[in-house]
Amino acid sequence: MRKKNGARWKIGYGTVGFLALVLTAALIWYGVASALPEVPASIRFTPAPILNPYPELEGLVVHINTASEEELTQLPGIGPARAKAIREYIARFGRIRTPEQLLEIEGIGEQTLENLRPFLAFD
Repeated sequence: MRKKNGARWKIGYGTVGFLALVLTAALIWYGVASALPEVPASIRFTPAPILNPYPELEGLVVHINTASEEELTQLPGIGPARAKAIREYIARFGRIRTPEQLLEIEGIGEQTLENLRPFLAFD
């Protein structure tokens, strides 16, 4: 920087540091002072409602061990072939005690099992 008469200003690192500190403090103070009225007193989280992907099946419960093939086909993702496979599995290995046992039946994977869970009863 130059003075009007052409001489140079001598600004040391201490002066630059001090000016940076003052400027930073002013910006922080201004930011804090202007932000305080806008901060809500409390923030509440409202979870999104869980939507039933099968509203037409609301209230349906199928007792997997005693259901007929026709009753099993009411379940999402279970057609006649899978219903028959479930009945054959029960005839061969006995009662199904946990939902995870259904994964042993060909054609039933993780996604199908997750879709079935709300509608199954194990008696």
